Formats: sequence, structure tokens, C-alpha cells
Amino acid sequence: MKFVFFSVLLLADFLFSNSLDNLLQQYDSNNNKSLKTVDEKLGHVFIYSQKDIQQMQYHKLNDILKELPLLNLNKNRFGTNNLAIAGSKGNISGFYRVFINDHEISSAYSKNSSNSWGDLPLDFIDYLEIYYGESSFTTGTETGIYFIKLYTKKAVKENGSEVNLKVSSQGSNSQSIMNSKLLENGWSYLLYLNNENQKDHTDYKNTKLLNDAKKRYLFLDISDENTNINLAYTDLKKDNYIGFSLDSIPGDGEVLTKDFYIDVSKYFLYDKSLKINFSVDVNEIDYKESNATGLNFIPVLNFPIMNNYPNKIEEDLKSTKFKAGITKSFEYKNNNFLTGLNFSKKKYNTENIVINQNTIIPQYTNFDEENVLSVIFQNDYKVKDDLILVANAKFDEYKRNGFLENIDEELYRIGAIYTPFENFGLKTFYTKSYLPPSFFNIDYSLVNKNLNVQKYKFYTIETVYTTEKSKFGITYHNVKIDDFIYFDSNVGFVNIQDKIKTSGLIFSYEYLFSDYNKLQLNYFMTDINQNINNSNNGGYIKYMGSYNKFEYFTSLNYRNGYKYLDLTVDSSYDMSFGIAYNINKNLKLSLKANNIFNDSTQSIYNDSGNNFTLNDSSSSVTTSLKWLF
Repeated sequence: MKFVFFSVLLLADFLFSNSLDNLLQQYDSNNNKSLKTVDEKLGHVFIYSQKDIQQMQYHKLNDILKELPLLNLNKNRFGTNNLAIAGSKGNISGFYRVFINDHEISSAYSKNSSNSWGDLPLDFIDYLEIYYGESSFTTGTETGIYFIKLYTKKAVKENGSEVNLKVSSQGSNSQSIMNSKLLENGWSYLLYLNNENQKDHTDYKNTKLLNDAKKRYLFLDISDENTNINLAYTDLKKDNYIGFSLDSIPGDGEVLTKDFYIDVSKYFLYDKSLKINFSVDVNEIDYKESNATGLNFIPVLNFPIMNNYPNKIEEDLKSTKFKAGITKSFEYKNNNFLTGLNFSKKKYNTENIVINQNTIIPQYTNFDEENVLSVIFQNDYKVKDDLILVANAKFDEYKRNGFLENIDEELYRIGAIYTPFENFGLKTFYTKSYLPPSFFNIDYSLVNKNLNVQKYKFYTIETVYTTEKSKFGITYHNVKIDDFIYFDSNVGFVNIQDKIKTSGLIFSYEYLFSDYNKLQLNYFMTDINQNINNSNNGGYIKYMGSYNKFEYFTSLNYRNGYKYLDLTVDSSYDMSFGIAYNINKNLKLSLKANNIFNDSTQSIYNDSGNNFTLNDSSSSVTTSLKWLF
């Protein structure tokens, strides 16, 4: 039954599409609109074009993140979807970086973007590039393993207005408007506004765990030929879901967040090879929760005034980040050089930390400021037309206040891109990288707050074979991690003493029946030398197409089952399908059924020492209307 919808749509394509002779002249040229920005030297890349976003009806960033290989998208205790490396689970992860255009939107406090930006609507996004592998060499940003880059629509292409309305069977709804215009002086602007009401709950212990939320987003792009100015704001008000409650049933509480940034980039010289960038980010979180049984709130348990678990928490946190950088690229013979200098200053403070009615404590540690100076180098050397060698180096100097020592870290990578035949290519990298502890890691560490830096060494190799209408790829990875930072529900973050070792494969296949109809398959498997507490194998099968005024898709997202301590977690088969009708060139009506068998992935939680699971999402049907004018 779980393959019925896929089979029906696939059959429909053979019956109603144009002749199979009408195949693309060159492999999916319409889908590669991002090739002007994609950088094969940054890592192993997955591209989601505007055509993919529209046909697959990806409404939110999380719709894409949940199907990425080597990752799982799970709901944490606060009701927020969070990425975790395959085989493991974490409440808040800091190994992936998320960008809107050139600006990283990850939090300065936790290095995670899911709380505010994870549900980012894609109405104003043109396409995405997702890189697996250390890419901070050329982006000049913080280190990571996954780099998710969202590129917004531009006024030069849109030059008009667009309204999007959505309503779901769960009662959720959203409204957005986008307006863009080309100005006579060479400048242009694009303005996007969104308002969303989310309805979500899960039943546990004959109680509804509420996860309702109200969200608002604003994005403004002002650009000319050599200058890009981006300004964005989002705020969120939501329920705690499970929160810190010991019995997993919060008595009362809510989460309030506000995030703002401005980013300015300026290009110089005739070839735009000199770039200067600066940005300012402000993040605010107001967290409240109460529970008669008690709250397992790690930071305050380390204070001598606490003799037992608190029953009430009120916390206000504000973090700021300033970043400035300059990069210069130049060519010499067969070399393409890039060098740059980046500086960032991060600071956070807590106010009004109230415990149990009237106990007020200072901020959790005296580590509240970090300055990072980075120098980056890159060279790709063209040995011959079909062979490019890549070398990267990055040197980071950390100045950390409080009890933490200053540190110096280095990143290195060497690689090669080899295309001996027109339809066959090979890409390989060996990388030495690291992930430093964040403010969040230090605050939520009860045993040893002086956490060590995580050290990564990973080797990857990717092979791709293409024909006129198909593409097949295999990617192998081998990763070793020292001092991996892991969250223990009893003592908070700790460094694991054993070396983490993981290796695996990603298989991908894509077939184009015509310019308008496409089949995609992906499967990954990975082994890890630790007890797993999340899926370590998975994949998807997707079919998308169009006929006359109709667009349609079906997808099946799979994650394998596993055993963890006393729990047996079943495999998940998250199946969705959708259809859209273009009433005319300016008006489109869409219908999307999500997780139709109510068989999503599950997350493991702990209730007073007992483990249990809850589904990460439930079935829903969303109706959308898009109007261009």
C-alpha cells in the first residue's frame, strides 16, 4: 500500500507525458540554475532548484532537511526540529551552518538555527545548495560538517508581487507577501513578509503535549551591481512541548525568541575579485517553565543554593555577533588563489534568571565573550583540463574571556576533482577540522565546564556517472572524532573519551523521463563504533512531474528501525504526495498530503529514568494558493 501512490503517478506519466524522444539535450539544464554560485571545491553538493521546490511543494526548510543523507531530523524536548548525525540524537546540534545568501543565521549562543529559522518558509527562496564537508575555508565562517546555503529570489528576476496563502487540516495557517521592483538608478529591492500560526500537539500519558506557535518573518534585499544589503527579522512565541519537566508534562510555560540581522557585502575591481563584508546579529530568548514535579535544568544544578530540582525557571538571554571580513581572489597561470581575513565578536548575557519565585542567580559562568580572528587560503591548481588539485588552510585564533583559555586552531584540506571522461567524474577530499564548544555547551555542562575542542579527521570520495538522461553517484565517507561533545540528560554536555569512528556510503540515482518529469532515489548507510540511539540507514524515492496545467509529486522518506536499551524503535515510512493546478499564469492552487500513513520517525525521551518514544510529526493535508500580480 505504501507504494500505491508512487506507482499510480509513475504510470500516469507514461500514459500522458510527451514522447520519451523529447528528452533533455543536456542533463537537466533547467535544474542547474545555481551553477553560477555552486562551488564544487567546497565539498559534496546537493542542489534543490526552484523547479524542485515548486514541484515537490517544499513549504519549509525542514521539508528538505528531513530527507538529507547521513542525517536525521528529530523533534527535541522543546518541540523544535533538530538535525542529528545518523546513529545519534541531540537536543540542539551545532555541527551544521545555515546561510541566507552569504549570511550565516546560526545562533551566536548555540551555533544552531533550528529554534528561530528551522521552519523558515521557502516562498522567497530561489534555490538551495547543501554541502557535505568542511566548507568554512572559503565562506570564512565557523567550522562545521554540513553547510546549507539558501539563495533568495531577486528583483531582477521577479519584479512584481506575490501572495501565498496556506491552511492545513491541523488548523495551521500562514500568509505571506513578496514585493520586488527594479529602480531607475540601478538599484532594486525585494521585500518579504510572512505570518504563521502553527497548531501541533502529541498525546502522552492521557495529556496533550502542546507545541502551538506563532511566527513572523521579514526579509529585505537591497542590491545594485556591486552591493548587496540584506536585513532580516523573525520572532516566535510557542509552547514548551516537554521542556525540562522531570515527568515530561510541563505545568506551564512558553518560549519567546526574537532574531535580527543586517548583512552588507561590497564588491570591488572590474572582476569583483575583492569583497568586503560586515554583519550584525542580535538574538533574544525568553524562556519560562514551571512544573510541580521538578525541572531538570542543568545550569542551575551546579549552584550551591540548589538542594533539589527547581520547580520554576524564568530566563532571559541575549546574544550578539559582529562579523567583518575581506577576501581577494586572483589567478596566476594554472592557479586560482583565494585569500581572506575574517574577524567575529560574539557576546551574550543573561538577565533576570529567576528560580522558584524569588531566587535570582547571576549568569551561569563568566565565559560570555569570544573573539575569533581567521586567516584563510585556498588554491586550486589545474594540472590539466580533466584534473584539478585543491588545497585549503585556515588558521583561527580564539580569545575567550572568563575561566576558559585562549586557543589556536588549524584546518587543512587537500583534494582532487578528476573527470577523465565526459560522463564520469571523481571528487575526493581529506580534511582535518574541529568544532569548538559553544556558550550553550559550556553553560549546560555540569561535570566539566572546560570542555575540549572536538577534533575531526575525515576522508571522502565521490564518483558520478551520467548519461543523456540519468545520473548515478556513490559517496564514501570515513570520519574519526576525538573529544566528541555529547549531551547526557543527567550531567549535561561531556567529552566522550573514546574515539568516535564512523564510515558509510551514499547512493544516489536520478532519471529524467522528459524535461518535466523526474525520478530520484537516494540511500545511505553508515556504521558507528558506539551504541546507536537513532536511525543509521535511510533514503528516499521521489517522483515529480507536470502535464499541461498540472504539477504532481509523490515521495517516500525512509529511516531504519533500531534498538536502544529497553526500546525497540520501528522503521519509518514517511510518505507524501501532492498535486497543483495552474489556473492561469498568475494563479496556482496546490494540495499536499504529508505523512499520509502517520508513520514518521520517532524521537527518544526520558521520563524520570524511563525511556519512551514519540512521533516527530503527524499526518496533515495542506492547501495552498499562490497569486502573482
